[in-house]
Amino acid sequence: MKRNIILAVVAILCLAMYLGPYVLLLLVLPIAYFIGSRKENMEVQRVTYTTMEEVERKYGAPDDVVVLNASRANEIPSLILFYDAIDVMIISGMELKLSDLVGVMPKNMATPYTVDECAVILSTKDTDYSTIRLRVGYDYGLACEITAQIDSHIKK
Repeated sequence: MKRNIILAVVAILCLAMYLGPYVLLLLVLPIAYFIGSRKENMEVQRVTYTTMEEVERKYGAPDDVVVLNASRANEIPSLILFYDAIDVMIISGMELKLSDLVGVMPKNMATPYTVDECAVILSTKDTDYSTIRLRVGYDYGLACEITAQIDSHIKK
């Protein structure tokens, strides 16, 4: 593989010296296409769930459940499911590793001029989801309780 890349670079340099630098513009497009298609092949597909039954069919009953919104307690977007034995958590239907969870904190999202909801902010090692904001309503006490419940699952 490296030999092919080196030969391609040498060929491009020879063409540039022979035909001029404007030919390089024509060669940039295939190279960009090659790099873009390679990145698409390297991406990890995220597992997402839409119903609680799908999750229970795959993993069984969760070890712990955190309810973010009591009025939507049977819907997967308002739940965090913890499976401590297999190092998996399901947040809003997304599957993440429990060991990637770095920290959690409650935050009042209001400004001096607006009333806004409270949120629980999760920090992860995952590059795609380094910060996850979960809105929990207007009760800061509830946000602190949810934070304590999530914090008990962080593996250090």
